[in-house]
Amino acid sequence: MVSTVPRAKENQVVREREARDEAYGATQIGPFDYCPKLGFREYWYPGIWAKQVGRKPRNLKMLGEELVLFRGKEGNVVALSDWCPHRGARLSRGFCEFKGTVTCPYHGYTFDETGRCVAGLIESPNSPLVGKMRGRHYPTAEWQGIVFIWMGETEPVPLEEDLPWEFKDSTLNGRRYTRVKVWETNWTEPVNQGIDYHEFYLHRGLNFWRFIDYKFPFFRPKPVFTGGSKIIEEGDDYINLRDDGAQVGQAEYPGLGKWPRRVWWRVLGAPPTTVSGSLPTATGEKAWATYDHNVQLPSKVRVCVGTFVHLRWGVPVDEHNTRMWTMTICKNSRTIFGQFWQDIWYYLWRKPAAVVAINEKEDLVVFKKERINLERPQKLGLLDTGIIYYRRQLAQRSRD
Repeated sequence: MVSTVPRAKENQVVREREARDEAYGATQIGPFDYCPKLGFREYWYPGIWAKQVGRKPRNLKMLGEELVLFRGKEGNVVALSDWCPHRGARLSRGFCEFKGTVTCPYHGYTFDETGRCVAGLIESPNSPLVGKMRGRHYPTAEWQGIVFIWMGETEPVPLEEDLPWEFKDSTLNGRRYTRVKVWETNWTEPVNQGIDYHEFYLHRGLNFWRFIDYKFPFFRPKPVFTGGSKIIEEGDDYINLRDDGAQVGQAEYPGLGKWPRRVWWRVLGAPPTTVSGSLPTATGEKAWATYDHNVQLPSKVRVCVGTFVHLRWGVPVDEHNTRMWTMTICKNSRTIFGQFWQDIWYYLWRKPAAVVAINEKEDLVVFKKERINLERPQKLGLLDTGIIYYRRQLAQRSRD
């Protein structure tokens, strides 16, 4: 039998070269040419913390769909369409009159955890509508307190297939530190922004948190430009990227002059550019040594910093809003003191300095609703090699 590995590797190299060549040509592939505005549906998505679903029904909007969440007979979280099939009232405004059911607040029609109507409370115990009405049911699964919801039309795959690989690493805390926030933007832009190396400009500014970083970046030369981004590895549903030859210090721009204007106060040497490390988790040596950025279907982006992974998983709410699950994933601490120190590090430095200050107060404010126009034609260049690949190659390999 002839091995297909060399041919697969050859095809990968061809696809990566095509993406880079397309970047040189200022491609106009748009954000929605292959990516649906409401997200890829044939995937598990994090929906809600299980503890937030109690004795009363709970509304949740995902991928443009209104859902009602309530507890099943065994205590599991159930998801149905929030619209009652009788007259379209919201089931989430109703009640759980019987264990494992939800009852519409308008006329009292009651539905079980499969979506089947089992009673018409005020019509009669022998209501002719019972058994003839059914609401859509969405499969759910729970992992470490998070309720995941399958939004597709097909039979769901095992949840493990869609969990981030860090969640399955026994040496990591998994979702140890998690922040959930609704961002006013379409889901595609946080994905694109996570792999486009915008940080060389957008995050050049100085704030208190960066000044006290242990590497003293305030006194070190910053990248001034890069040859773009390059794909260094791909899988069926992900790519890993690294910047292509970043230059630090100062550069001369024809007809304009030098930028940045002042570099004399950057007295320390440039930070190291290559360190050995491991992929894909932050075990062992520094994870960012193998890749800087990663994007994985349907909407996960990663940045490796030091010995932890900064993971964002965007869940489309509607065309203009995304529920962002931001997870800081670290190695397990061996001692109670070490765990306490990790908590101090996250809550007093990492969360305010990066999760809030950088992601929400610098990134989001640029591309939030009405500050970016995703409907206009776009010209993509060398910084966007990963975006081109995601929009064209990965999107067409999605389960949808």
